[in-house]
Amino acid sequence: MRMIIYGAGAIGGTIGGHLALAGHAVLLVARGAHAEAIRERGLRLVTAGGTHTLRLPVVTSPLHIDWQTEDVVLLTVKGQDTEPALRELAAATGDVPVFCMQNGVRNEEVALGYFDRVYAAMLRVEAMHLVPGEVIAHRDPPGCIALGRYPRGVDDLAEAVGAALRGAGFGVLVTPDIMPYKWGKLLSNLANAVGAITGEEQPGADFTRIVQAARTEARLLLEQAGLRWLSSEALAEACPELKQPPRAVVGQPRNSTWQSLARGQGAVETEFLNGEVVRLAERLGTHAPVNAGLTRIALEMAAAGERPGKYSPAELRALLGV
Repeated sequence: MRMIIYGAGAIGGTIGGHLALAGHAVLLVARGAHAEAIRERGLRLVTAGGTHTLRLPVVTSPLHIDWQTEDVVLLTVKGQDTEPALRELAAATGDVPVFCMQNGVRNEEVALGYFDRVYAAMLRVEAMHLVPGEVIAHRDPPGCIALGRYPRGVDDLAEAVGAALRGAGFGVLVTPDIMPYKWGKLLSNLANAVGAITGEEQPGADFTRIVQAARTEARLLLEQAGLRWLSSEALAEACPELKQPPRAVVGQPRNSTWQSLARGQGAVETEFLNGEVVRLAERLGTHAPVNAGLTRIALEMAAAGERPGKYSPAELRALLGV
């Protein structure tokens, strides 16, 4: 089984790097300067236990892969890149299993439009990618992953991929009912936009008030829609590795939206996190003003090339009216 890491950034690089260290065949799909740096110097994986330079094969498109029957795709691009990534993947190969190892709850549905074998994964992995060729995994162990067949079920491949990730150091839960985990993680990720917009490292009262308002708004809509999600406490129970003090920690974790703004990428995944709450509200014939405001501000900042920290938590709270 060869793991095709489609999107070798913070999450993809951390997962792919740890799989490679555990002896698995790994191929990376990356873009631009990041791909060039990996090709020239290898992937520099900075972990709490040490720094590794991994000479891994890297391509800039799945069209450049010599596909094998045992290949498995771990899709680790951000939500705004899912559709074009899947379109290119479908043009490159036939029926290949795709594991959506991403934030949000929409990626799997999109993937089913291209591939028959789709799997969902909920990740709690603290990682950062700011410098071409380098990925930082902040914790040892590196994180926790829950996965299963989408929309429901478990099969031999889910178990095999789970076993590979477990052997690479991740806490792993293989579950037949994965989407409540992903909805629970989405509620957690509603704070990403707040952290990116304010640039805050140590949340205070205003920061906390905004996050609570966004999550309360979302939970009420989920209840109205009859959707199930796991609480933060239940997610913690699913990841006992993260309940224990890490063996070691390196660096200051920053969320994925903060990283996108810091790199000046021009796009963020907020529309697939807070924006998902807005879409749910529209479907139910109502509104989600807090999450709509966060989505609008984050997208405007990304489009303008603005870095994290444009507004203080107090300023953001005033803008949102919470």
